[in-house]
Order: sequence, then C-alpha cells, then structure tokens
Amino acid sequence: MSRHANPIPSQPLNVALPLPLYTKLGAHLYSELEMRVPHGAYSRFMIDLLQLHFAQRELDLAPFVNAPPGAFVIKGSPEAINALTVKLEQS
Repeated sequence: MSRHANPIPSQPLNVALPLPLYTKLGAHLYSELEMRVPHGAYSRFMIDLLQLHFAQRELDLAPFVNAPPGAFVIKGSPEAINALTVKLEQS
C-alpha cells in the first residue's frame, strides 16, 4: 500500500521546549494503547494549536473595567469578540 502525496506540502521544524513543558506535552499525547506517543501526534497538536491561534482575536477589557492596559485580555473567535465588544460598548 503506497501513501498518497499530501496536497499541502509540509516543512520540518525543529523546536526546543523546556523539559517540564516537553514532559507535560508527551504525557498529554501519550497513547496507552500504543504505549508511546503516536506517530504524527506532535505535528497534529502543533497544527491544531497554530490554526486556533491564527483564527482567534484578542480583546483588551481594560477600557471596560477601568484596569491597566493588558491586565485583562481575552481571546475568542472573531464573531464572539465582535458580539462582546458590541455588548460592552452598549453598557
């Protein structure tokens, strides 16, 4: 059985993580069934995390709660951030 070419090419990335974070990530991705981190699990995790990061928007709540800038920053989908902004500006 041959593999089909991925229509979206990939680029290898070498990333160094602090050991405690690497250990936590490995434990999170570990499969009891396979008794190891499954092949491709690190890549899938990073892809999901990056897609989420780039799909989200941030909203600084400081102007709405009389706090210093950056003290209360939330993230969410653009639709959720827009809805919250409208609601906050109406208050």
